[in-house]
Amino acid sequence: MNDLKAYLKWKKKVKLILYCHNYSGEKKVKLVVIDFTNYAIIWWDKLVLSKKKNHERSIDTLDEMKAIMRRKFIPSHYYWDLYQKLQSLTQNSKSIKNYYKDMEVAI
Repeated sequence: MNDLKAYLKWKKKVKLILYCHNYSGEKKVKLVVIDFTNYAIIWWDKLVLSKKKNHERSIDTLDEMKAIMRRKFIPSHYYWDLYQKLQSLTQNSKSIKNYYKDMEVAI
């Protein structure tokens, strides 16, 4: 999971799997870690060991885990790039922003 596409694909897969089950927060974290491969599992092991060594609280919820993973695996410019792509979309000759405004007026 050393690139953005792999992370996003993994995130979608995990969401679908966890949607089917009613696990506790800690079990969700453990279940999700099972699917880590390559760099992700090495990174996770180092993170867990570091937290134990420094007597820090472990990561107990999926939301906390996802936040840490977002910071690690999603480049800081990713959301800005998505925003820029959205702003540059067009419908015929209108920008999406103007097209949306026209739709709101029409509704």
